[in-house]
Amino acid sequence: MFILSRTKNDTSVALDALRAVAAQMVCVGHAMSFFASDWRPANLALMQNVGVLLFFLISGFLITHTLIQKSNDPNYGFLQFGSDRFARIYTGLIPALVFVAIIDGVTIYLTNDPVIQRYYTWKTIIANLFMLEGYRGILPNYLQWSAFGSASPLWTLAIEWHIYIFVGSLFFMVARPKSFLYLIPVALFFGQSPVHFLFGAFQSDGVGRGLFALWLSGALVYFLDRWPVAKFVPAAAIALVGVAAFTATTLPGAEYNFISYGLLAAVFFGLVAMSQSVHLITSPAILKTIAFVADYSFSLYLVHHTIMYAIWTISPARGPGIFAIAVIVSNLVAIGLAEIGEKHHRRVASFLRRKLPSGSKPTNIATDHG
Repeated sequence: MFILSRTKNDTSVALDALRAVAAQMVCVGHAMSFFASDWRPANLALMQNVGVLLFFLISGFLITHTLIQKSNDPNYGFLQFGSDRFARIYTGLIPALVFVAIIDGVTIYLTNDPVIQRYYTWKTIIANLFMLEGYRGILPNYLQWSAFGSASPLWTLAIEWHIYIFVGSLFFMVARPKSFLYLIPVALFFGQSPVHFLFGAFQSDGVGRGLFALWLSGALVYFLDRWPVAKFVPAAAIALVGVAAFTATTLPGAEYNFISYGLLAAVFFGLVAMSQSVHLITSPAILKTIAFVADYSFSLYLVHHTIMYAIWTISPARGPGIFAIAVIVSNLVAIGLAEIGEKHHRRVASFLRRKLPSGSKPTNIATDHG
């Protein structure tokens, strides 16, 4: 039986820690690309790309858990799921977009940089608010947009959003048959990008290939870990072998491939299975630290690239000092933005649910980490 409770085992804490590590991998990896490219190991996968892959695995796992657990409440349907997802994403996204608009505006004023000017428009920021920067569907001439300004990581967020709504609509078409008719158009529209990302890529060079397949493998790990198929020692062995195989076979710049996805999913399965069988992380200080870093990981992911691009464009300095400054400033800004944004997502979700039609009452069946 799968249990996601901080008082029963280490899984919830481990997932928070992994989410925090993934965000820091993306941040540090991009800082190396900007300011210390000679530090990058020649034969190891790019850590920023691995961080993105981990986010998709974690997302598939947690959203599947949320859907299965919360749907046990008859008052929990697609509208409740959608309002939860909206609150989780947009409490972080809106402050981040405002921040990006300000920093990019300053960068353009000081440097007249032509790259971000091209994407620094009202139309682009509105398209990003509607999650169209990762759209891959039947209307590319009308609905396919770039990420706003220098915030290039937003392309993955849009893919995640379309996956959320598509998977949620399919799930509740089955779980709540009365909602079938009104969810058909939702699934048809939001399913276009996920279907593309089963095997298709975001760029012609293969970046983003198969991200929905990776997300689904995270969902599969959830189902596998619901049964005691692996105790601590065999689970640890699976994780270690997976890490070794992934490290040996995944070349830098070639992280978006299905063999690497399978190996990374095996690592993830092993880590979750290990954490299900132990409860070792009980120190309040450690728990508080992990929760603190995890709580601003989304904001860090959204804004770090803009900060680094601004520093890289405005300042000619490179090397360890500017690298450290970029990473530290990115973390500090993300902490501040999280305080006014993403940390309030549960409160916003509760408010939105109260505004839903009668009978749509809040539920406290499961903790929502997604």
